Amino acid sequence: MVATLVVLLALFPLPLSSSTSTTQPPLSAPVELYTNLPGVVGYSVYQLDDGSLVLNSINQSCTFLTKLDTSHNLLWTRTIQIEDADTVLPRLVVCRDGGFVLAGLINNRYVLMKTNSDGITQWTQSYTSEAPVNYLMAVIEVKEGGFALAAFGVPVEDGLGWIWFARIDASGNLMWSKNIMGPLNTCPSTIIETDHGFTLSAVSYSFVPDQALYMLLKLDKDGQPLGNTTYGGTGFYYQTECNGAIATSDGGYLMIGYLWRKPAWVVKVDADGAMEWNQTYGENGHAIVGALPTENGYLMLEFQKPNATGLIIADKLGVVIWNTTFPNVTLPVGLEANFNSLIPAKEGGYFLIASYNNSTWLAKLNYPQDPFPLQLLIVIITVGAVAAVVVFFVIWQRKSNGGVKVLFVNLQ
Repeated sequence: MVATLVVLLALFPLPLSSSTSTTQPPLSAPVELYTNLPGVVGYSVYQLDDGSLVLNSINQSCTFLTKLDTSHNLLWTRTIQIEDADTVLPRLVVCRDGGFVLAGLINNRYVLMKTNSDGITQWTQSYTSEAPVNYLMAVIEVKEGGFALAAFGVPVEDGLGWIWFARIDASGNLMWSKNIMGPLNTCPSTIIETDHGFTLSAVSYSFVPDQALYMLLKLDKDGQPLGNTTYGGTGFYYQTECNGAIATSDGGYLMIGYLWRKPAWVVKVDADGAMEWNQTYGENGHAIVGALPTENGYLMLEFQKPNATGLIIADKLGVVIWNTTFPNVTLPVGLEANFNSLIPAKEGGYFLIASYNNSTWLAKLNYPQDPFPLQLLIVIITVGAVAAVVVFFVIWQRKSNGGVKVLFVNLQ
């Protein structure tokens, strides 16, 4: 029987597992999950441990925090407006205690609002970098408790600025803040917590010459710079804009963004910061504004124009395997958007939040189900038949040894 199985496997080799495949199947067309979400544009979406969803969206004056159950039915919506001011809190963080933090800029001050798991406000705090112009770029919850906030402070007299990096405790109190400036002026885009402290993705730029570079900046736990590495700044890559970065499984980073007046640009670096590869995508004016690792590479969210959004599936070297465009789907902010807009779903596939027809849009995209392999079916049927024959033979042999004879009678 073993010999028979070996022969069958040689004749009908089984397909390799998906982990060794060099291709990625396309995603399905987006399926809209909810048609009456508040606000005109969605910023971030998270799937909680129980499979429910929480998201934030805005209109011209308010921020909305919304929770959907596992069947994507509306559980509740909280309308947030602070001191009758226009309240745009685009950053959303899911906290380890089950609550949420919303963050944004109101009247040129950084604002953090903490809620419980039902979206009820627990505290609201504001902070200033004392710069005349400010931009809130990123916020994360820190493993030891509290939050880290990265922003861009701009002194209007020269048009350039610095990173304003702050640590906030679990009650929203400012622990410390630092103005961080490199050899060039820098604007952060992502905070990644690491063993040494933090890694920030950023763009370093100057207007004389009119130059910009991707940057990875390492900080210790107290916000002191440990070193930085830059990418681009020459030739075709003379002017770049880094929208963010994700940590990769090999200890390196995937940096995403675009080239000014040119296509989107993605850079993969190793754990030491050395560039492994870089690729451009799309047309002039396109940008990569989000990325997720997949089994065989990366899924990237592409800003194509104000009323079109794209998805790109690339392999581990950044080579495009598949791409598609969603007309009339609008991402928040535009070229420099960097929000939690695209996430993996626990049940497979992905959730995407954006805007469609001037309203918040939440959709689900799935990979097609793999058909049951015909070769595997043939092997199972054949092995089953061989096993049945072997069992019959063993029973007949035992009966024969026990004195039971089977007679075949010729009836002619």
